[in-house]
Amino acid sequence: MNDRHRRTAAALILTVALAGCQPGAAPRPAVGSPAPVSPQVTASPSAAAAPAPIGLADPNAGRAAGAELGEASPVPGASIAALPPPAGRGAVPRGTLAPVVFHGPRNRKRIALTFDSNMTDAMLRRLAARKVKSYANTAVVDELQRTRTPATFFLAGKWIEAYPELTRRIAADPRFELASHSWAHEGFRPGCYDLGTLDRAAMAADVERSFQVIGRFTDHPSRYFRFPGGCYDKAALAAIAPVGCTVVEYDDVSGDAFGADPKRIAADTVAQARPGSIVVLHITEANAPETAVALPSVIKQLRDRGFELVTLGELLA
Repeated sequence: MNDRHRRTAAALILTVALAGCQPGAAPRPAVGSPAPVSPQVTASPSAAAAPAPIGLADPNAGRAAGAELGEASPVPGASIAALPPPAGRGAVPRGTLAPVVFHGPRNRKRIALTFDSNMTDAMLRRLAARKVKSYANTAVVDELQRTRTPATFFLAGKWIEAYPELTRRIAADPRFELASHSWAHEGFRPGCYDLGTLDRAAMAADVERSFQVIGRFTDHPSRYFRFPGGCYDKAALAAIAPVGCTVVEYDDVSGDAFGADPKRIAADTVAQARPGSIVVLHITEANAPETAVALPSVIKQLRDRGFELVTLGELLA
């Protein structure tokens, strides 16, 4: 991989990718997007069946389960409207233009730590070929559980298929909340780094499929969704309206993506923190190797400053 490709790959995971954003600055809505609003909250869904086993990466076969042949069933776009009404935190009626949230109420000293798990076919092939050790940072989950810290995880469907056991561990902890980071982690608008552009007609099916996978692991999934790369526009919001979800961005960019200095990551995160802030971090170890190292300081400093750390659902309730 040449330097240009490395820089492009590094940019991929940086979820400061909204149009007009600058590194370290809070993201802004894309031109023509609706004003951020708080999501509606509906009743939790009924208990789901136990998750079926999903194959891990198979280096010997030279491919990874979930790369081109994911085990989750594709969702025909035309059939989404016939699915049951969406339920759980963040759910809105199908056909509703997705609300966009950047932070919670500013009148309470509460903050939500959120963690993205990126996964593309290219990343899965690198994993299968043993070019990287792991895209799952279990030390992040260890630290959150050690400190009894609530958190919300935005998981890509293909990441879930590569790491089902860690997904089960996250889903089993009542302090954690599962949300969607899409199925295939492709761009939902042109020019979103090197993610390509998902066909508009396939966008709703991609997001619905990701919620289908998450539903295998928990009987109380949220209906929160974060765009890959943080990139979206008005057309993308309209395209995913059949899903009935709430789009969640952030106003506190940790800088952990490809960050090499955990002290800087912690300092930047704490410096941006405000009442109601949504912090974006990552659990893709190979692309964000210092997150677990920075996390103890982030948690301690925020709590020392009087912030209560809560799940996204609690923040927006």
